[in-house]
Amino acid sequence: MRLTHRILTLFTLLSLISLALVTPTRAQISDSARVSVFTIYPGEALHSLWGHSALRIWDPVTGIDISYNYGTFDFGNRLSFIARFAYGKLDYQLSLQNSPALVEYSWFSEKRGVVEQQLNLTPSERRVLYQYLSANALTENRTYRYDFLFDNCATRIRDALEYTLQTPLADSISTGVSFRDLVRPYVHARPDLDMAINLAMGLPVDRYASQRDLAFLPIELQALLQIAQTATGAPLVIASDTLHGDPVTPETRRSMSLPTGAAWLIFVAAFVYFLRDFREPRQRKFDVVLLSTVTLVGLLVTFFWLVSLHTITRPNLHIMWAWPLHIIPLYLSRRPFVTIYWWCAAASAVVFALGSAWWPQASPAVALPLALAVAVRCITLARVPRTGFEPVLPA
Repeated sequence: MRLTHRILTLFTLLSLISLALVTPTRAQISDSARVSVFTIYPGEALHSLWGHSALRIWDPVTGIDISYNYGTFDFGNRLSFIARFAYGKLDYQLSLQNSPALVEYSWFSEKRGVVEQQLNLTPSERRVLYQYLSANALTENRTYRYDFLFDNCATRIRDALEYTLQTPLADSISTGVSFRDLVRPYVHARPDLDMAINLAMGLPVDRYASQRDLAFLPIELQALLQIAQTATGAPLVIASDTLHGDPVTPETRRSMSLPTGAAWLIFVAAFVYFLRDFREPRQRKFDVVLLSTVTLVGLLVTFFWLVSLHTITRPNLHIMWAWPLHIIPLYLSRRPFVTIYWWCAAASAVVFALGSAWWPQASPAVALPLALAVAVRCITLARVPRTGFEPVLPA
């Protein structure tokens, strides 16, 4: 049984690799061709947490059975991939894959559920779509700059179908749900990743998504197709079949995560030190650890805001409590401007904490206790007596 599974996996991988290099030279299919959309449900790997979509064209007359996959990318060196992803310069490609091999690989190797929706397209519409995809698959056209919310494997399929039907699949009416709220359920099982993503994502992801915008998530694209209509008003999906697995819609976390609990413990420790230091303010090693961590967060927020090419990471209100310079004054002499710095940092953190429920940018639960911890320690540091040029920390 294990040997059979390994052979199947090897066959699938070889099929994926070989078909990824194939580009059709003639966009011709028969009237018997069928078009469907694969929705591959979320997996365990980081890049698969939000699911995947692919377009299938199957023609029993010509023997064509190709899945058009806009989600192909090259990991290369892992550190290089992370750097390119953080900078926002990540190129994806349209690849051609054998449909049965894609389905088998998704289920048997990755244990991801697969749903297929057969589309109600006329023969002429199927040919238009096939020609559109064939043109996209050309070497000079297959690469595009990936955007998590607005240009990915699912939105490209939406755009291809809208081009074919010459009508939008959904309108631009607001759903009343923000992009942030749409993304978060998919990482509820990864609180560390949830925290990192929500600290990095800025104000733009808190605007409400439209009905059409929902298609950036494969599961939402599946739901959108299920209620969409053709130009004549007929249902776009004529058949839907769960090929493998038991797809489950992600759910929002209902309990406090480990990072949030740890952040509240940090605040409690900071407040206890604040009370102890009230009569005789002094700097502690606790401040070095806390403010070094906050400095790192601030540097990342600054990088995503000012350096990276991502548009969804700027502006970011977390800069109000996570200043990227906090560690520097700890090593400076006790001069008046350092005291002013700490008072300003404390005031900024307090303003963020007090307004966290009203800011247009939603914050992860971990931000509030960290902002309060920064505030109380900055107040203490601002009250540390200045005695000449004695450094706060040993040289």
